[in-house]
Amino acid sequence: GIYKTELLQDGINVMWFANRGDEGIVHNKYFKPMPIEVIALTLTAIECCIDEWLQGVKEDIKFTAATYGSIYQTHLSSLQRFDERTAPYKLLERICDNLHDVARYVLL
Repeated sequence: GIYKTELLQDGINVMWFANRGDEGIVHNKYFKPMPIEVIALTLTAIECCIDEWLQGVKEDIKFTAATYGSIYQTHLSSLQRFDERTAPYKLLERICDNLHDVARYVLL
């Protein structure tokens, strides 16, 4: 599914867990479990990257709240709905734990 894609994990790893001084390592208590806001932001950044190549040639697009704020909110709402609808199975909780654990493991 969309929330278990390798691209999502790679984005989180590169942004917050690539080096020992990165936020995900230094401020681990804020990343365990992985916040849905981080997942939504990463999905939004992925969407920006796709938009940059939409015409087949890379076009620089600024990643700003004005341009991508509504897309971020859509991803955040989708994650919240997914969590509500799968609550008995705790799927999102398990996904968030796994995203964090894999990111931490990659650095070690």
